[in-house]
Amino acid sequence: MLHLAAKALVLGLSTGLFCIGFCLPLLGPLMLGRERSSLRDSASGLLLFLAGRLLAYLLFGLLFGALGGLLGRVLAVKTILLPLLYATLGPLMVLYGIVQSFPHWGFCRVLSPRIGSRWYLALVGFLAGINLCPPFLLAVTTVMDAGGALRGALFFFVFFVATSVYLVPLLFAGLAARFSAVRFAARVLSIASGAYFVFLALKTAIGR
Repeated sequence: MLHLAAKALVLGLSTGLFCIGFCLPLLGPLMLGRERSSLRDSASGLLLFLAGRLLAYLLFGLLFGALGGLLGRVLAVKTILLPLLYATLGPLMVLYGIVQSFPHWGFCRVLSPRIGSRWYLALVGFLAGINLCPPFLLAVTTVMDAGGALRGALFFFVFFVATSVYLVPLLFAGLAARFSAVRFAARVLSIASGAYFVFLALKTAIGR
């Protein structure tokens, strides 16, 4: 078990920046685009995002650890799940950017309590945790080779901790979000990121 945890730690630390390249365009705009934010708000928002991400990691660790060596299912999940993931994240990011930018619009007033909820970060964190990037797939194949649901959950927990280290600087997002220019840029980036994920969904689906 210690050897497996050490392997997860090394994999997470060595590929964490790759993972952050996916999470940062999601989490950054969500935390920097808020009207009222502080260091405490940033900490709670980051923790909720990480909690959602951890839940996804543990579920995948349990699932693929229990599957054992059935590697073919990873490829099937990737071709089916990835377009759905991108197609969900894209509109969520676009919606967030629009609601935060135009709070006085009718439908924005209706959606604002939900979009502005901290639990929105947890939802995005959960979806971000399902990202089937190369480091994630390598972690999946490792736990499938190791076998066992609990071993898989342990591996993904350590992998999660190692990759999350790179998100710690976002604790200070609340300080930057006090400036209106930063909030405006974050909301524009949220819409742009959402549009890019929609493009990825279409590209991945067609490429299938």
